[in-house]
Amino acid sequence: MAAQPMPPGADELRTRAHLRAHHVRPFGHDTPRGTAMPSPTPGEPPWWSVGKEPAAPPPPTPDTTAPGVHVHITPPPEPPAVDHAAVDRRARARRWFLVHGAAAGTGWTFGLHDAITHGLLEPTGNGATAAGLALAGFGWFGAEVVGERYVRVLPSRVRPPVLWVLRIPMATALLATALHAPNALI
Repeated sequence: MAAQPMPPGADELRTRAHLRAHHVRPFGHDTPRGTAMPSPTPGEPPWWSVGKEPAAPPPPTPDTTAPGVHVHITPPPEPPAVDHAAVDRRARARRWFLVHGAAAGTGWTFGLHDAITHGLLEPTGNGATAAGLALAGFGWFGAEVVGERYVRVLPSRVRPPVLWVLRIPMATALLATALHAPNALI
């Protein structure tokens, strides 16, 4: 008795339907293949010249505007964005240097610079830098304590000049330290 092939089961039927749905053919069957590279369409540049500038500029288009006066309004370019934080920071730095430079100049004019130089910096020798910075720190601390606690009782228009006068010893001590201390940078 010859063996009869068994009818396909449910799994085989499902697999065969899936393969047919996706147009899958068994290996070795002749199936029509698409070309690997399609031929270029007429008028299309070859692949090696895509992205290059054309050899000759295209001919100018004829002027199709009507005769007469034509006005073209071009809006001005948009101004660049302003970083207000950086502008504010630079303005505060300039103001700080101006105020403290004026205070140091006032201390120089009234002889406070000479008193600090000859009375503190020259006798301390190599410790002049530390002594000058300590004097400037005490001047700053004193100006801040007095400015915070006692200048508030003054009228508001008198406060800025009083705070500036309180900064004169600190600014003059920093100037004297920078100019006359050993190993000074200036």
